[in-house]
Amino acid sequence: MEIFKNEIEKYSPINSIKEWEDFSASLSLKEAAKRDTIFRQTDICDKVIYLLDGIAASEYNADDRNIITRFFQYGNLCSNMESAATQSIQSDNVFAITKVRYVEIPFDSFMQLYLKSNEIGLFFRKKILEHLVEAKNFLSIKTSTSTEIQYSFLENNYPSLIQHTPSKYIAAFIGITPEALSRFLKLRSTS
Repeated sequence: MEIFKNEIEKYSPINSIKEWEDFSASLSLKEAAKRDTIFRQTDICDKVIYLLDGIAASEYNADDRNIITRFFQYGNLCSNMESAATQSIQSDNVFAITKVRYVEIPFDSFMQLYLKSNEIGLFFRKKILEHLVEAKNFLSIKTSTSTEIQYSFLENNYPSLIQHTPSKYIAAFIGITPEALSRFLKLRSTS
């Protein structure tokens, strides 16, 4: 868990050894293989994860198509906070696009520190703000019907995501078929 402690200390030093020891005892280091489900749509969320490595995505099914709503990568918190807080089922699945390594944090521990800690909690509060801004950016770009605008958003803001994510997932995010994405990229490269 030293790697996670180092991540936290980039935002705020951890001066309370007891707080860290109590918190780290509740953590689990996990891995998900490519296409493994991390959060299942039909379950109630009871944890928050922090991605240490790899790419994950949030998806739901509509009209027999998988729609990707956003991507998660190194440094992202990922959870369905509404599901955890209200004990209701989640609205979508989160799955690993590549092999993913992450820290699993019980939701109760997360909330306790989020609300009451000035060290680890400060890290969580800053990460939640980053998460909200990023979620808003993904939501805003999803409202565009232009493949060019959506692809450029990913290309400009998440170049490593474009590089390491199979095109079928990029296409599912944009809302087109993989073949249409291939045609788009071919036309784009000849322009």
